[in-house]
Amino acid sequence: MVVRLRFGRPPHWARWDGEKLTGGDLNEGLDRILTDVHPAHPGFLTVEHYGADLQLHALDGTVIAEREPESADDEDEDEDETYWDYGCGFVDAGTVIASTADSDKYPEQVRHWLLDARTLRIRGVVTYPTGPVDSDVRPLGDGTWLTYDDKSETLNRWTRSEPGTR
Repeated sequence: MVVRLRFGRPPHWARWDGEKLTGGDLNEGLDRILTDVHPAHPGFLTVEHYGADLQLHALDGTVIAEREPESADDEDEDEDETYWDYGCGFVDAGTVIASTADSDKYPEQVRHWLLDARTLRIRGVVTYPTGPVDSDVRPLGDGTWLTYDDKSETLNRWTRSEPGTR
């Protein structure tokens, strides 16, 4: 079986089963962006164009799990709506990292979330030893991810210090 996914938007999928080519549009009337795949995970990750939700799909496009963004500050209901950023994907076959923000005006409110790659349940919020990181994340699939610090012009590579820690 060969599955070919097109990154960006609109995402489409195709599958050759040895005899027949099948495929489809993952949007089905929605505006989704394909963000990542992992060779050891039987699915792929998409985010709604405006960041309303993050979805985990089986290779045939079926939605396996969905997560709406968590707010950085639940106490202030007057804040802008929280959304998922496009910088999200598989840290490894069992872990997704995704970032949320409450507004483009407030980059200091960016949060990086570790999620279970089968259910999208929250495992925790990433706490960096250097303090808050306000950039998007780029997971590499090998257990690490990258962030960029605009002030120091430094590209940082991160990993969890211990499984289950924040």
